[in-house]
Amino acid sequence: MTALLSVEGLAVAYGHIEAVKGIDLAVDAGAITTLVGANGAGKSTTLLALSGLIPKSGGRVLFDGEDITGLPAHRIVQRGLVQVAEGRATLTTLTVRENLELGAYSRRDRVGREQDLERIFTMFPRLRERASGAAGNLSGGEQQMLAIGRALMARPRLLLLDEPSMGLAPLIVQDIFRTLAALNREGLSIFLVEQNVRQALRLASRGYVLETGRVVMTDDASALMVNPRVREAYLGG
Repeated sequence: MTALLSVEGLAVAYGHIEAVKGIDLAVDAGAITTLVGANGAGKSTTLLALSGLIPKSGGRVLFDGEDITGLPAHRIVQRGLVQVAEGRATLTTLTVRENLELGAYSRRDRVGREQDLERIFTMFPRLRERASGAAGNLSGGEQQMLAIGRALMARPRLLLLDEPSMGLAPLIVQDIFRTLAALNREGLSIFLVEQNVRQALRLASRGYVLETGRVVMTDDASALMVNPRVREAYLGG
């Protein structure tokens, strides 16, 4: 496969504290790749840096061969790299439909936007039922659906997901992961950051293990699932 996203020596520092310490990784076009690790390992910081939401202290990011290291966040979104934030970042006082429409703020193709909105309502029927209601009244699982739908409204080529299972009931998590698998089958590339290592490795084709800001392992997801070190540290032995 060809790498859609290539990260070379990415470093991020908060003052004198180096949160991400010169990592390399790649996300293949058409694949699901996951970055797993414990809380505080630097996973979310990595995604925020890739999205241009926090500054990088070193390294280079290439998206489809273009150096996007120094681009502002909105330019990165316009190129097709779109993030679903940890905690879902729902605009609670706006309606569900308004939240979704915000995802397409930079698009001018009105017909295409309406088609995409209908596609998302078909994908997530609960959102159609609540389209005119305030987003703040949604359950946690529905808010996660809304966050994914809003990102899809930007027509991403690569979807970055930060902890989509966080705080959700197991059945809802299964629904979310099934949706991600279906989107991938349709051709969407996905980079998944996730504390639920078992779920992430089941979904992905390749995985990276991050510990205290460094990539300590990378392999096919199926190989990581049976790796003794991964099993002991993250899968309960």
